[in-house]
Amino acid sequence: MAVEARYTDEDIRSMVDDGIVDPHVEESLRTMQSEVSTALQERAEFPSIAQLDWVDYIEETAVALAGEMGEDGEDLTHGADVFATRAGEEELVSELRRQAAWCDEWRGQADALAAGARGLRDRYLRTAAGITAGYKDGGELLRAATSEFRQHVAKEMDGGGVPETDAARAEAIEEAARAGQGVGARFTEKFLGLAERLRRRALDYGAGDEALTQAMTRRAAEVEELCADPEALVARMLASSSWRLWKALNSHGAGPQGSITATPPR
Repeated sequence: MAVEARYTDEDIRSMVDDGIVDPHVEESLRTMQSEVSTALQERAEFPSIAQLDWVDYIEETAVALAGEMGEDGEDLTHGADVFATRAGEEELVSELRRQAAWCDEWRGQADALAAGARGLRDRYLRTAAGITAGYKDGGELLRAATSEFRQHVAKEMDGGGVPETDAARAEAIEEAARAGQGVGARFTEKFLGLAERLRRRALDYGAGDEALTQAMTRRAAEVEELCADPEALVARMLASSSWRLWKALNSHGAGPQGSITATPPR
């Protein structure tokens, strides 16, 4: 079935003159694919919100690129078919087909990247739903929230113009965390994104994997319960062994590890 072109003949000529083939797109796709592949090979750990945001961005970018390349490839192929019926347009037809082939090749790469990102998100959320290791101060979920909270407070400090020499000290971060002023509510609004993602994925699984669906729904409810009282959550995080250990390792004068970079693994 013939493809209805979105462009006129002049538009097609202009596309060829401008050049659809873009080495920067190729490089970006290769880089993102490498990053996704590396993440898939790493040991599964409780995901951070930043990791979940990143994988969402990768998928959205890949899907958008695949759509654009698919449309451009169809129009270039259609243009080649049209110009192939006209004498003296052999060079243009050849270039149209070359660029259409490039679009098709990299659309396939973008599709593969989107699939890889979805697989990585699935792995992240399965890990978040399945970790049940107990900790004396409330479990893996509290530990993950505490790590997220430290990063959240540090970013708010940076955005508020706190001098770098102060922002790098655990004392300054703890002082900001204890100051209140709505930091707990702002943090929980962000951390609830984990519950939203878990519930969406649970709906995707449906009856196909009842055990996993239940695990994700249960974990989402745990996140929501944890975030129900932001101030109480802040108090729990500040009292946790995870926070105390981080503070001991990063406090001013703690030695070579005395900086914000010496936080526990993400």
